[in-house]
Amino acid sequence: MRKIILIFSAFLLILASCKGRKTRAGAISKTVLDSTKMILPEIKNVIKSSFEFDYLSYKAKCDYKDQNMDQGFTMNLRMKRDSILWISINAVGFEVARAKLDKDSVRIINRLDKKYYGYDYAFIKKLSGTLLTLGQIQALLTANLLYSPETYSPASDVSKYKTVDGYIENTLTVDGKSNIIEQILQHLVEPSKATIIYSDYKKTEKQLFPGKVDMAVVTAKRTMSLIMENSGINTSAIDAFPFEIPGKYEKGN
Repeated sequence: MRKIILIFSAFLLILASCKGRKTRAGAISKTVLDSTKMILPEIKNVIKSSFEFDYLSYKAKCDYKDQNMDQGFTMNLRMKRDSILWISINAVGFEVARAKLDKDSVRIINRLDKKYYGYDYAFIKKLSGTLLTLGQIQALLTANLLYSPETYSPASDVSKYKTVDGYIENTLTVDGKSNIIEQILQHLVEPSKATIIYSDYKKTEKQLFPGKVDMAVVTAKRTMSLIMENSGINTSAIDAFPFEIPGKYEKGN
């Protein structure tokens, strides 16, 4: 069961594997497109088809694999746009870990060992070798653009568009409804690559949300995959993102 905690850290590593410059860009709104910037019509359509929310909650049935383990578990996720990402990991019927990410910090409760951890975003840099903003993590999970829309240009293949941010080349594939169905993030210097495939789009409140997210990360040291089967998507306001640390828990770092 303690492997779940390692899986959670690996999950954060997968999220942080999209290496780029240290930016603070927020989510891109479909209602506020800068008319002074040259944006491809296809990318404008991607933004118009993007999943917008102020609040978002859903459940993900997960399967994590690497060279040493194959483990299933459930995640409950809650988000406040550009502000909070709250995650609860459950296995065998009870919560084993909880995390809360805001713009400045990452906090984790390990219920198995009765410990808690607090980090700034240098923690994610330690895991992945770079920094990733909270807004970009949320965009990755919700099949939205990670980078500024005006930076994308057509790729060699039809329905593919790419941009370069720092040492990362991001290539998008879109479907006939302008939904992102694949994002590839290839490091141009280091031997690392992340591929995120979005499928089984489901309509919720007149928007489409990916029912399945398949992430695969290959680095010089490891190969990892995380499959998320999403359900119960809800954009109603969220009153609480509870993160109370029990008095008997010890600080783990």
